[in-house]
Amino acid sequence: MRDDLPARLKDLLSEELGLYRSLRALVSRELEAIVLDEDMEALLNILEEKQAPISQIQLLLDSWNDVLSEAGIQEARGRAGAWERLRAALPEDCVGEFDRLLQETREAAEELVQAEARAQEELERRLAGLREKMASMTRGREAFIGYTKMGGNTFAL
Repeated sequence: MRDDLPARLKDLLSEELGLYRSLRALVSRELEAIVLDEDMEALLNILEEKQAPISQIQLLLDSWNDVLSEAGIQEARGRAGAWERLRAALPEDCVGEFDRLLQETREAAEELVQAEARAQEELERRLAGLREKMASMTRGREAFIGYTKMGGNTFAL
């Protein structure tokens, strides 16, 4: 096991926490674009922005796998026992900070998941309304075409 394990764990957890918080801010903007502005173009731009931190999280998982492997831990990050084994591998004076950062990261991840679920629900709700409006417009257009085919003239004086 490397001597810099506490520093590496702190860096990884801090980076992960920052990425979750960045994504959470983007989800807030996403909700605003959906609910307040009903701006689908802004929504698409925000969804595109989210790809960078999501990609960084995926890369971060590789770093976690490296650290776990170097610490002699076979379980994957987040699996039962992995955190406990990492915690046990730390010097006593580093355990408190590790626990705090791990808890903050878990809370940020949970908050992000909940916010994403709210955004998804809201988007689905709004899309259902948009679909209904489009269907109504289509029915109105079809009725107008049928009326004009039957000889109706809406511009008669």
